[in-house]
Amino acid sequence: MTEMFQLTTDRLILTAHTSSDTEKMNRWENDVELLSLSDNQPDGREPESLEATCANIERAMRAAADTETIRYAIRKRDGAELIGYGIIAHIDHYNQQCRLSVVIGEKQEWGKGFASEVLRAAIDYSFTTLGMNRIGAEIYAVNKRSIRLFERLGFKREGTVRESVLKNSVFVDEYIYGLLRREWDEKRLR
Repeated sequence: MTEMFQLTTDRLILTAHTSSDTEKMNRWENDVELLSLSDNQPDGREPESLEATCANIERAMRAAADTETIRYAIRKRDGAELIGYGIIAHIDHYNQQCRLSVVIGEKQEWGKGFASEVLRAAIDYSFTTLGMNRIGAEIYAVNKRSIRLFERLGFKREGTVRESVLKNSVFVDEYIYGLLRREWDEKRLR
């Protein structure tokens, strides 16, 4: 990723994090519902401090030139309000594959199609700009909304890591999803 990473969609801008993201990111890092859907940390863990969140954001800002991970903020175009974040991770140029993750942290923005809009942009970027052949994603079985979203975008469930994480004292499966460039191209042509 270059320091100039930025993608624009109809309603959103995907761009580098700034230090002004700290308070919202900290709130999301401590939101029990968000953590239950996307985090593998122990239930009831100590809340992340504002200082720790700030350090994580600063680390992400310094790592902007990392060739294996792109961390980005999701902002509305009308006013640049931060509503979430995403990652293009494990970028492997030799094997032409990476993994995607997206979190819409502002719950009042759920159900408005923002995650789909972000993922479409990240998928296009991964296939066209990064030259990937395969994009992967891991989704916990309890995250029904994400499962539907990724499947609607053409991702195929490739496997299950049985009882992968402990959530509320219950072991939960993790699903492995993949999307190939040719599948995405076929879907776009329909």
